[in-house]
Amino acid sequence: MRKSPKTEALLSIADISRHFSLPESTTRYYCKRFAAYIPSVGEGRRRRYRTETLDVIQAILDQMQKSRTAVAVDEALQTLFPRNAVALSETQLALPEEHLPAANLPPAALQLIERQTTALEGILMVLQGLVQRMSDHMDESKEDASALRKDIDTLRTLLDASEKTQQADIEQLRQWMGRVIQNRQRQIAAM
Repeated sequence: MRKSPKTEALLSIADISRHFSLPESTTRYYCKRFAAYIPSVGEGRRRRYRTETLDVIQAILDQMQKSRTAVAVDEALQTLFPRNAVALSETQLALPEEHLPAANLPPAALQLIERQTTALEGILMVLQGLVQRMSDHMDESKEDASALRKDIDTLRTLLDASEKTQQADIEQLRQWMGRVIQNRQRQIAAM
């Protein structure tokens, strides 16, 4: 028995856009805005959507025609489709284990949630380290900038002093050359 194309293929944004004759930007917006209801696989440009996404997008289009607001569409989707596991709210994840609906989840789903939680904790640690490094670097940069300003001020003072000294030297050289020329002229006149 052959599987129907709807059950075997993963869809790209372009595929979904063609299916509904929508601009890709609109489809991308819907897929990001209502990601909690749209089953997908992969990340970034490699993200692909399961065929059930077509049903969700159709519901989004229908609701947008009726209500015209994303909030109303979100409320309608809550009644029509289950939320993805990654879209569980923090309050649901913070509940004690006995209150989670673990009995209703297959072991593979629990492992997936556990791996995602571990991955998110790892990402959080990396982000916290990055923020700390940036904060340290900014403090160093402020100190470096302050030291640089002092150095620039010192260089300006030295440059001004150097220019004044140079002007004084040039003036003294003119006076000396003027005396040399006068003495020379006197010597020539005396001969």
